[in-house]
Amino acid sequence: MARKVETFEFDPAEPGDVVAAMGRLATAGDGWINLLPGVDDADAREPEVRSPFSLLFGQAQAPVTMSTWLPAKLRSAGAGEMTLGLMHPRGRHAVAQLRDAGVPLPDGWRVRQDHARRGLIVVVPASVPHLAVLDWAVRAGSALAMVGLTGRWQARVYLPA
Repeated sequence: MARKVETFEFDPAEPGDVVAAMGRLATAGDGWINLLPGVDDADAREPEVRSPFSLLFGQAQAPVTMSTWLPAKLRSAGAGEMTLGLMHPRGRHAVAQLRDAGVPLPDGWRVRQDHARRGLIVVVPASVPHLAVLDWAVRAGSALAMVGLTGRWQARVYLPA
């Protein structure tokens, strides 16, 4: 059975709908939210010319970051921890790149993975307010993007089964 998905746009300055969705999923201990930045029209088109490298080894990485937030599981080995994943175009050492861009990993958060192709995965204590997690995800996603962003974001909320 496919999950039901709610999709809406939001302005990070008015995150109430996303924070409310995070709260609902956290209560259920199930579901996830994908966060996608809006891209400037001039940068939205796919480039016409592909490099020989991308022709040989597949499609180039998307020029923006997609963040995925998962609530803490209620009864599992990961109980008490949220997960935040960032698929991004910046390659290796995303944590160092974010620190250099003024978006350091907050105290108490730990890196599970920082890989060029599989992205960055951080584990966040469940005690961290959802607003703080969302704020960091938006700032990190913006810092790792390689194109101009509109400032608006889209949330795709995958509801509990």
